[in-house]
Amino acid sequence: MYIKRQIEDTILNASKTFPVVLLTGPRQTGKSTVLKHLSEETRAYVTLDDPQIRFLARNSPELFFQRFQPPLLIDEIQYAPQLFPYIKMICDERQENGLFWMTGSQVFEMMRNVQESLAGRVCLLKLYGFSQAEKVGRAALPFPPELEGLIELASSRVEGQDVDIFDSIWKGSMPRVFTQAEMDVEAYYASYMQTYLERDIRSITNIRNEGSFVKFVQLIAARTAQELNIASLSREIEVDAKTCRSWLDILLTTGLVIELPAFSGNLSDRLIKRPKIYFMDTGLACYLTGWQDARALEAGSFAGAIFETWVIAEILKSWWFNGKLPRFNYYRDKNQSEIDLIIQRNQKIYPFEIKKSSSASHVFRNFSEIRNMGQELGFGGVISLSPNLLPVGEYYWMIPAWML
Repeated sequence: MYIKRQIEDTILNASKTFPVVLLTGPRQTGKSTVLKHLSEETRAYVTLDDPQIRFLARNSPELFFQRFQPPLLIDEIQYAPQLFPYIKMICDERQENGLFWMTGSQVFEMMRNVQESLAGRVCLLKLYGFSQAEKVGRAALPFPPELEGLIELASSRVEGQDVDIFDSIWKGSMPRVFTQAEMDVEAYYASYMQTYLERDIRSITNIRNEGSFVKFVQLIAARTAQELNIASLSREIEVDAKTCRSWLDILLTTGLVIELPAFSGNLSDRLIKRPKIYFMDTGLACYLTGWQDARALEAGSFAGAIFETWVIAEILKSWWFNGKLPRFNYYRDKNQSEIDLIIQRNQKIYPFEIKKSSSASHVFRNFSEIRNMGQELGFGGVISLSPNLLPVGEYYWMIPAWML
């Protein structure tokens, strides 16, 4: 069963204006599936997962392109960076758009080759697992939409189609988990981690202590939605800080986690500078931290952090799947005043708190800190499990998480 992806129009539009479209992201998020679905009959498909084809691509790029000519979809391009100079030559010779569609994991070596060989010729797009909007079959603009659009979306809500958000959080966003109702979720993520270690990690670096690396990944999952503290991680797993930083860079490069930078404003001397860290797939984070069902997760101590993680991931997807570059930050100063998410758009800032409880008290008390920085403020609010969109004063709203 194919589920329509939000990024489809973005891919097709990019193909009309660039010779090369490269779709990156973690494994098993549906990159090749969506490109094969969109491919016209004239576009050939080849995967570098095939050992014989990979050998040909690495050792005889000229013969590879004699056999496979554009328009061409190349799957797992990171396995043969030797193709990039030839792709550049073909693009420059033919001067046509839409010649190459490619998928690849965001490994450092591949991205460096892309930037060096295909600068100005390639559109880079990111694909992660299903967004909540995709799961329910709804289009989603980059969040937040204009206030009128937010109100219109709330008015279009259909009774009886409510989403069990914590069930969605626990299962995660991977397409196979969503489309196969009988899937053993724990077994899937156990297999995912094993494949990740064998195929992604070992192709990037030679990690000598795989057990310590797995423990590191588990610690990052347990600290999702928290400030990054490399020194603390280093002490806990007894690995030097330089190694911890290199391991974190691997998780960032392969798309398992993202960093949310601290906001820098006019009062920057008062601000905390460390980024916050978030797992992009909440299902994988729940597996790594040992949560075995959605109801225990919702009632447990991890609920607030994993809910915040899910919200951040959903909002990021709403931008990336529309081909937009998000400018997201969080705010925390030395007095511990905090705002979970600040979105910058069109020279305005939009502040949001993220709270599991819809009756959280004093949620707007820190918004005045942003007003004091003298920057133009858009509307803001609290994203929670509240079922209804409600105004709270002139600028702020209670925003249901189902609207993401």
